Amino acid sequence: MKIEGVVFKAGEVPKTLFKIVSGTVRETRNKTYHDLGHGDYVALLEYLLEEPIQENIVATEETEIIEVSLEDEYLNIIKRIIELRKVIFESSIDLEDIVLDDFNFEKVDIDKYLEQVESLLTLSAGDLPDDRDEALRVIESLDDDKIITKVNLVRSFIEKFPEEEEGARLLIETAAKVYIVLNDRYVAKSLLKKLLLHYSDIPKFCYEAIKTLEGIYRDEGNIIWRRYNKIAKILEVKLRGND
Repeated sequence: MKIEGVVFKAGEVPKTLFKIVSGTVRETRNKTYHDLGHGDYVALLEYLLEEPIQENIVATEETEIIEVSLEDEYLNIIKRIIELRKVIFESSIDLEDIVLDDFNFEKVDIDKYLEQVESLLTLSAGDLPDDRDEALRVIESLDDDKIITKVNLVRSFIEKFPEEEEGARLLIETAAKVYIVLNDRYVAKSLLKKLLLHYSDIPKFCYEAIKTLEGIYRDEGNIIWRRYNKIAKILEVKLRGND
């Protein structure tokens, strides 16, 4: 539908998720406005959290919006949440904190983040089967548009089958998917560091994780990639000695 003027009134809790086809919609929060355009979702945070609008959300010109569902827009919504989190994360800490955080594996809070996203989108895959082979089949049957669900199930697999090397393989593969499909470096790096924590006694998987971390840091221009490069060289010598 086409609209100009108020889309949602202040105090209203949005019950419908709208996506912008053309035009401009202005949102105002904490006395700061932000203009949305083609492909953006109107009042996404308020819709997901079921919170009231702070100030009127208005179409500043004739704007076409369409009603969409969470299920149909799952992957795009995940990407939008990631973009919002990156803005908050990158503007709230300095470079020194980022470096220290990157090397403090124990403080990675990825599980809490993933649980929140999964809960918001109400697309949980349920409990993982108690049988190892069946659990693997469930995880590996998920398509790329259920990446966050897959990450949660991989986490559950590690907790349920802590002695299984398949957990390390799943972490490597899922981290790669997260990085390639969602372009989320934070989640990808956290999954790889989780592997280093849980499977430190399996050099071949640690080597893969470290090489992947090296590549991610190199791509983002972070000098930390050199440290991972050195660690990878040491592991490579160790692995060759085991041949």
